[in-house]
Amino acid sequence: MLLLVLAVVAALPSALWAQQASAATQVRVVVPFGPGGLVPRLTVTTRASGSCWTASLASGSRPDAWRCMSGNSIHDPCFVGFDQVAACFSSPWSSDVVLLSLSGPLPGDAKRPPNILDGPPWALELASGERCTMLTGATWGVAGMRVNYGCPDDVSVVGDVDRSAPTWRAFVLRAGSPVMSLVEIPAAYY
Repeated sequence: MLLLVLAVVAALPSALWAQQASAATQVRVVVPFGPGGLVPRLTVTTRASGSCWTASLASGSRPDAWRCMSGNSIHDPCFVGFDQVAACFSSPWSSDVVLLSLSGPLPGDAKRPPNILDGPPWALELASGERCTMLTGATWGVAGMRVNYGCPDDVSVVGDVDRSAPTWRAFVLRAGSPVMSLVEIPAAYY
């Protein structure tokens, strides 16, 4: 009888015996510049002159990330490389950049955390498939928390990212829904 029980147990899928642990959130850092200048896989869509006046609001813990302006357009984040050139992205998933030749020095008073991981991520990939970026302007509040990230199809990430476990999580609100869900974050971008 014991052999029969062991044979049945061995035949059952392992998913019935153990809850599969989620993979830890992958932390990814966007690096637009290499030793030879702009990384070759990036495409410059616009070249302009501009200036940066404060640390990035989208990626505020990066020492090379700034909020810049060219004409009437605000670009955030812009990552400053060598020779006073900034590569400005709309998202970490796009290979398109606006390349700014800086017309003046960078501000010297930008306060930043000592480690880039101490600040909030610039962008998130949710387990539900949405890709969301930090909102840098005025937003609204839900359940006493700020809406911090915007995603396509009127999906929002509400409040701070919970980084207390290896797999990060955040509250997600879908347009028209009266309920927020706690969703895992497979990848975070800085």
